[in-house]
Amino acid sequence: MSGIGDNPSCRRAPQLHATTGHVAEHAAALAAAQTPSDALATLAALEAACREAREWIAVDAVLIDGWSYADVGRAMGTTRQAASKAYADAVNTRMRRTVMGRDDAVVIVPCGVAKLDRPAPAGRMYTGSYHRACRRAADRIGGRLLILSARYGLLTPNTEIEPYELRMGQPGAVSVPTIRAQARRLGIDMAGTVTVLAGRDYADPITAVWPHARRPLDGTRGMPEQMAVLAELARTPTTPVVTNRHTEGLAA
Repeated sequence: MSGIGDNPSCRRAPQLHATTGHVAEHAAALAAAQTPSDALATLAALEAACREAREWIAVDAVLIDGWSYADVGRAMGTTRQAASKAYADAVNTRMRRTVMGRDDAVVIVPCGVAKLDRPAPAGRMYTGSYHRACRRAADRIGGRLLILSARYGLLTPNTEIEPYELRMGQPGAVSVPTIRAQARRLGIDMAGTVTVLAGRDYADPITAVWPHARRPLDGTRGMPEQMAVLAELARTPTTPVVTNRHTEGLAA
């Protein structure tokens, strides 16, 4: 490699935009802050997002574009030793995750309009028939279960949340950069098999993160057809998928 300026990662604007979009969201929230309390809370979230973005870009540069730790250090104004100390563990973790992810399976179901009227784990919060039908189909398909909440983003079933009224596509709903950031934190951004059991408003953000995601409800017209497909999926015998079950919670 002749220099950082010649590296392909310096010309990967679409990928970098996706990686830094989460930072831009927090920066916009900071500009809109109305009180010192709001500003301080948003600054803390922005600082955390910046740390994540630095790590994601550095790890991508090493693994995808062949940067050395000296290259990373020069780009950040530090030394090779400092860059190696900061990112070597993250690089090794991503390498292991990539290998394991080929056999990992994730199934994502949407939240629901009907909810409990009190705080509860996400796995018990949604009480509507559509969400329950998605869960039955997800149990049959197998894999690591996540719930896509319009307010909170990707949730593990045991994540404690508050009731809310929000749907994907409405102002204030979780965005694709936030979902992508959560996927990385949950260690599923490299998942080899992803199934999303949802209509277009919820499935489209998932395929923006995982373009290979399977969408069994595509082509259905309205709730009755979707419920019929979900019932068929719940009846179809499948081979159980062995996955790493995680219990950590995550909110946007």
